[in-house]
Formats: sequence, structure tokens, C-alpha cells
Amino acid sequence: MNVKLDSLIEKIKAEGVDTAKKQAEKIVSAAKSEADGIIKKAKEQAEQHQKNAETEAAAYRKNAEVAIQQAARDTVLVLKEKLTALFEQALMADIDVTLDETFLKDLIVRFAEIWAKDDDIRVLVNGVDPKAFAAEFKASLSKHVKGDVDIKLDKKITRGFRIGKKGENLFYDFTDESILDALRVFLNPKLAELLT
Repeated sequence: MNVKLDSLIEKIKAEGVDTAKKQAEKIVSAAKSEADGIIKKAKEQAEQHQKNAETEAAAYRKNAEVAIQQAARDTVLVLKEKLTALFEQALMADIDVTLDETFLKDLIVRFAEIWAKDDDIRVLVNGVDPKAFAAEFKASLSKHVKGDVDIKLDKKITRGFRIGKKGENLFYDFTDESILDALRVFLNPKLAELLT
């Protein structure tokens, strides 16, 4: 009986150990499977974070490039405006120096002599004493123009003059602003060519 009992104990032990081994294998297998799932999920999350970071970095880089290009365009535009303004100031200074009373009288006389020999003309000026200018001017003009000459002060004119036939609303404009506008036609394309 002792032998039977020993054999029964051995059998129970063997079955218990086998059951325990099988359960341990199941637990280990489940743990490995769960660990593999956790690792897989962690890798997927890491890959997604990396993709998000790369997308954000690309968007940031693109925004930075656009901002730099815009800043460069703005800088070029401001530079062109400043250079144009400097050239215009220099031209205006030269125009103002050139358009002194003597030059004005000579230019008006020559223009009237060619354009309105027999007509009455009207001259608009500013920046000169109109009475003294009219007296000197009429004396020089009377040799070349047969018609009447009317000289008026026009406060809208800074330097230069406007000349037209009496009774007509058409005036030829020789003011500093109109001369500068005419010069801008030549200045701006050359300046733009220089800047590009």
C-alpha cells in the first residue's frame, strides 16, 4: 500500500507539475504576446510622432522660406522707392536751380516766338515778382510776339511756368513737377534696370 500511495503521490505531483508548466507557458506566452503588442504600439506611436515632427518641420521650413522671400521682395521695393526718391530729389534740385528768372524769360520768349507769334498769350508763373518779371519779360517778348501777353501769378506752381493762348484752356506745362514727370519716364526704367 505504501507503494501505491507513493505512486499516487508521484502521479499527482507529475500532473501538478505538468499543469503548472502548462499554465506557466500560457502565462509566459500571454506576457510575450502582450509585450509584443505594447512594443508594436509603442513603435507605431513613435513612427507617428516622427511623421508629425517631420510634417511640422517641413511646414515651419516652408513658412520661413515664404517669410524670407517676402522680406526680400519688400526690401527690394523699399530700396527702389528710396533710390527713386533720392534721384528725384537730386533732379528736382537741379531743375529748381536751372529754372531761375533769366532762364524762365528766355525759355518763355523762345517758346512764344515759335508757338504763338501772332496770338495773345497767357503765362502763369510763381516764385518771381510778377510785376518786375512782367515788365522785363514783355520788353523782351515784344520783339518776337505781336499779340498781347498776360502774365498771372499761380500759387499752384512751385517753379517754372505754364503758357497758353488766351481764351483757350490748353496750357503747355513747364513747371518743375511736369519736367520731373517727364524725366521720370527716362529715370524709372533705367533705375529699374540697374536694380535688377
